Amino acid sequence: MIPEINGGLMFMYYDEIGEAAKFYEEILGFELKLDRDWVKIFKYASDCHVGLVDVSMGSHKVMAEKSARLQIMVEDAQAWYEYVKSKGLKPSKDELKEGVTLHIKAFSVEDPGGYTVEFCEYTTPYGDS
Repeated sequence: MIPEINGGLMFMYYDEIGEAAKFYEEILGFELKLDRDWVKIFKYASDCHVGLVDVSMGSHKVMAEKSARLQIMVEDAQAWYEYVKSKGLKPSKDELKEGVTLHIKAFSVEDPGGYTVEFCEYTTPYGDS
């Protein structure tokens, strides 16, 4: 039997943790659950969290090219698109991307550390046909 899993937490590493913290808390409205000088944990859904780590204290280095993407699964991608634009963010496209091979409506923004944050509405379960 596989032991129970309680949730998920993705850590991302920053040279400037303060700007990233403002982005997730003040712009995206994520709930700050842990606030330390070198690490901040935000809750954005039932059992989903993102952690921001000051690179000087963390176990990983900041890399110029980010190979991770934080995908936020939403009910209404258009509403999120309009919301982030109202907060002064520039979405990756001038309109929502509608997937062909995956049945999704999505767009992304870049956080202050260069990480991609994608907002994705699945129009079928997990975008499958």
